[in-house]
Amino acid sequence: MSKLYNQYLELKSKNKDIFYLFRCGNFYIFIGDDAKDISEKVVLKLTPFTKDIMKCGFPLSSLQDYMRVFANLGLNVEVIEKKEMSLEEKQNKVWKILQKLDLEKLTPLNAFEELLKIKEIMNE
Repeated sequence: MSKLYNQYLELKSKNKDIFYLFRCGNFYIFIGDDAKDISEKVVLKLTPFTKDIMKCGFPLSSLQDYMRVFANLGLNVEVIEKKEMSLEEKQNKVWKILQKLDLEKLTPLNAFEELLKIKEIMNE
């Protein structure tokens, strides 16, 4: 299962009455049963998220318009922005990068690129 779907299941276990809308790159998406239910109420095309799970969504720029539609239909929609990575998760990602480095073949440019990756992870 994907981390996003696991997060969805965790949220649904706490409150089944909320439709959870996830930011995913340049889109907001509903997944699982939320996607099926929303697509019946609002014209959003269902597409595969995984082999067994469907999704539907819209571009970031349409969020306010869709939130008005959801409110007018009396739908309780909660927007979930990107999940924060714990310090331990960040450290694990950095460690994986460091383990892959071949110091015998490392060029200054490669080292700089790897440091940029590490900086990006730590700033997430």
